[in-house]
Amino acid sequence: MIEKKREFPKEITILKVILKRFTLNHQRQIELENKLSRKLAGYKGEKELDYYLSQIDHTNLKILHDLRIPHNNTHFQIDSLLISNTFLLPIDSKNYAGVLDFNPEFNYLLQTLNGFEKVYQDPILQTKIQASQLKSFLMKNQFSPPPIEFLVSVSNSQAIIRNPANSTEVANRVCKTPAVSYKIQSISEKYNKEYLSQKEVKKIVKLLLKSHVPYIPDIQSMNLPMDKIQIGVQCPDCGLLGMEKIHGSWVCKQCGHLSKDAHIAALKDYFLIFGPHITSRQFSNFLNIPSIHQAKRLLTSMELDISGSKKGTVYRPKKDFPLWD
Repeated sequence: MIEKKREFPKEITILKVILKRFTLNHQRQIELENKLSRKLAGYKGEKELDYYLSQIDHTNLKILHDLRIPHNNTHFQIDSLLISNTFLLPIDSKNYAGVLDFNPEFNYLLQTLNGFEKVYQDPILQTKIQASQLKSFLMKNQFSPPPIEFLVSVSNSQAIIRNPANSTEVANRVCKTPAVSYKIQSISEKYNKEYLSQKEVKKIVKLLLKSHVPYIPDIQSMNLPMDKIQIGVQCPDCGLLGMEKIHGSWVCKQCGHLSKDAHIAALKDYFLIFGPHITSRQFSNFLNIPSIHQAKRLLTSMELDISGSKKGTVYRPKKDFPLWD
């Protein structure tokens, strides 16, 4: 049973807002574009893992995707976690392309792509550490965990996995994503003793769900040029910033697209950059609306919490406001 579905990463949403709204120097622009590209590729690989995990028999399994758990003044993250009565299985998803040489003896992964070599931290070691952190977390919460296995899933269909040292650990722990179900079956057959009752499994699931803390980058601490923010309403069709409000609709000067609600996306951008509160004046300035009364009408037409009065009125997103959609 899928106990926690994977959410679209909030970090990707934040990076998209930064690249859309901030005028950056060339080096910083390239840096953030590359980071966004990596995050999107990683998410694509995780979604592929989700698909194959959805195909297995869930009768004796609880599956939680995308966990980030506080532990020892930091956090550990697990892409997917399988919980059964007999074992726990964290799975780390990687979407690396090219030729991948796993070298667990020296704790690195060598990627060769388009004639270039790049070294990454060993994913096997990363996942082993996650498994150790999970065990420690459960023990601190008065659980006696069952055996904890771990896997590294490589989702890129064009990747070539190599094991130059003929390591047993690489052979056992690393696989292409479509083969994950066979690895799980092999692990399941390895353990027969029930270490956890159904009640304990449910308690562990509840604890992990309650403890999960999604990662949200703090824009204010990213040393961004706050004086170089591009204002205006973005056209949902061509992407140009600077739609105009004409006769109740937003009109794009470039492509002529009409929208009744393009201001909602602009309000989301403001909340993500400056925090979950805005005044009519701030809304008017950010969307480049010449009339503060028109700005106030737009704000009151949306599902927002309102506090204060007159010039001190502040608008905040309600729980059901689609901030991350």
